[in-house]
Amino acid sequence: MSDIPSLNAIGSPAQQAAPTAKLTEKELQSAKDFEAVFLSQFVDEMMKTVDMGSASGGKDSQMWRSFMSEALSQSLVERGGLGLAGNIEQMMAAYKKP
Repeated sequence: MSDIPSLNAIGSPAQQAAPTAKLTEKELQSAKDFEAVFLSQFVDEMMKTVDMGSASGGKDSQMWRSFMSEALSQSLVERGGLGLAGNIEQMMAAYKKP
């Protein structure tokens, strides 16, 4: 398995190929926000499978899990995320006139 490159070594397609048009800060932030929402839902579903012991149950634990999912997803995006934001940026740039 050592011949399989890591995800960080590969990079996202947006990092490998320069976009055809320059995106504004607002557009770049929108791509990151989209990835954060996607990751938040993904992490929330994963956290539903974890036994939280006596803390699992009721509306309070559901609210806590939701906040924790959002915080974790924001942290993941700030550290580079899964590369989804880069792909979205590349698609947005392709539709924007240079």
